[in-house]
Amino acid sequence: MSPITQPLIKPLKTSAGLWLPVLFVLATGGLLVIMVFLTLAYQVIYLNRIYPGVSVAGIDVGGLSQAEVMAAIGRRAPDYLARQVTIRYGSDTWTYSGEELGMRVDVVTTANAAYDIGRKGDLIADMLTHLSLLRSPRNIEPTILYDTGPTNQLLQGLADKINEMPRDAQLVIHPNARIEVIEAQRGRRMNVEATQPLIESALFANNGQVVIPVVQQVLPAITDVEAARQQAENLIGRPLLFRFKGETGITEWRLEREALVGLMDITSKVNDAGKTEYSMTPNREKFAPYVEQIAQALEREPTDARLEFDPETNQLIVLQESQDGRSLDVEATFEQIMALPNRQTHLVELPVTVKPALVSSKEPEKLGIRELVNEATTYFKGSNESRMQNIALAASRFNGVVVPPGGVFSFNKHLGEVTKEAGFNESLIIQGNRTSVGLGGGVCQVSTTAFRAAFLGGYEIVERWAHGYRVGWYETQSVPGLDATVYTPDVDFRFRNDTAYHLLIQTMTDLEAGTVTFQFYSTKTGREVTLSEPETSNPVKHGPPLYENDPTLPKGATKQVDWAVDGLDVLIKRTVKEGDKVIHEDEVFSHYQPWRAVFKVGTGGRT
Repeated sequence: MSPITQPLIKPLKTSAGLWLPVLFVLATGGLLVIMVFLTLAYQVIYLNRIYPGVSVAGIDVGGLSQAEVMAAIGRRAPDYLARQVTIRYGSDTWTYSGEELGMRVDVVTTANAAYDIGRKGDLIADMLTHLSLLRSPRNIEPTILYDTGPTNQLLQGLADKINEMPRDAQLVIHPNARIEVIEAQRGRRMNVEATQPLIESALFANNGQVVIPVVQQVLPAITDVEAARQQAENLIGRPLLFRFKGETGITEWRLEREALVGLMDITSKVNDAGKTEYSMTPNREKFAPYVEQIAQALEREPTDARLEFDPETNQLIVLQESQDGRSLDVEATFEQIMALPNRQTHLVELPVTVKPALVSSKEPEKLGIRELVNEATTYFKGSNESRMQNIALAASRFNGVVVPPGGVFSFNKHLGEVTKEAGFNESLIIQGNRTSVGLGGGVCQVSTTAFRAAFLGGYEIVERWAHGYRVGWYETQSVPGLDATVYTPDVDFRFRNDTAYHLLIQTMTDLEAGTVTFQFYSTKTGREVTLSEPETSNPVKHGPPLYENDPTLPKGATKQVDWAVDGLDVLIKRTVKEGDKVIHEDEVFSHYQPWRAVFKVGTGGRT
């Protein structure tokens, strides 16, 4: 018999206790389905609309589209932008609106934020949000955007009103030499970068808080000019004196305070401590004209002694005392002027450089003037009175002249100006290729005499010019070729005293005899002078007489003004020896043009 087998499936036993859980699950699931259904239906109803219970800025926007929300927010935006911020500095206040400061309401972002409430994409969470909004409505504030650009721009303009540059201490010198000190004053500068966050905070707080801008002090670069004031007082507080102590007393030049003001510079520099300092210093260029005036006033050329030798006593007589020259030491003067800021003085002692006279009258016995060493005489008898007076006057200018050893004698220098004021008369002179009437006719008689005394005395001839044609007076008791013409200032006669002794020139004019003499006094050196016979060449016959009408002469009268003379070249050689030594070996060349006689024929009325 087979074993009995148990059934694999047993019958289910049921009871009331077992059905309750099943029924709860079924009920709950049905409720959830209903709620999901309702949520979906709710979302469909408010598709593209704001859910109920949402407000923006206190405005209920439930059921509104985003566009309608943006419009509503736009209407409320001015209320937000009208909020004000007040800035106060001292007694001044400035008030700006939020809109002026760069605020604006972002209606799009705000509308999107309202629309996004209840739309997280989580069905349960969104359903709970919907239920929550029905019990507790939610309000959101508009999104506010803030652009700092307008605020910074306004603050920059405000800074222009608040900012104040510092004022350095100043030293002011008025034209009347009054010294004024202007005290330093601190400045201020508004810190725009530090003030901007304060504006932003007050703007969003919207609590009426007054903003005090961040203002910083700015210190002046120069705070003290007392040292410069004392220096200015030292420089221009009193007149400036320039003093010269001369042989005959004290001479002073005075610059008043008002004049000194324009001669000073006020400069500034940064010292070692990094601070700027003022200083007053003399301006050399501005002082230069004043120093030049003083220099001209002090300038004095040395005056050589004029002497006379008495042949009877062999003694020197002083006709004119020597006087040393002087000139202002300009550089040393400026050194004192530029050092005035460091000196407690208003006095410049003028330094001068002494220019000693070449011929001193203090110890004449040391000059070596002991005897007559040479003389020369020329003849002018027959000259008119004007010519004779000119000769006498010109010769007197050389009487007592002393030429020191190595010194160069200049005829024109000692002759001086040939003018009517100097006493010279009009007489016949050689001018160009004609003989004409002019001042100083006869002066060349004196220069010819001086030339012969030097030439025959063996001295070095430095400059000599021949006349344009042969003049009879210069060949009287002489050979041709030993004349010397002068014409100031270009044509001169000069010789050098190339001995070791001073040379004294004495002149004598005898108007009755018609002679002029140059005497040289010195110490004889044993010089021997040898002249060659004149070597003549290139003779040129003079032309026929020339007759010229002259209305100043009576009709029919004739007057000769030029005398005929042939042209000729003349060469004279000179040898000067001291013992066996040749001191000079030179020659004098003269080129004389032919000269024809000239007659003036009167064409005037009867006398």
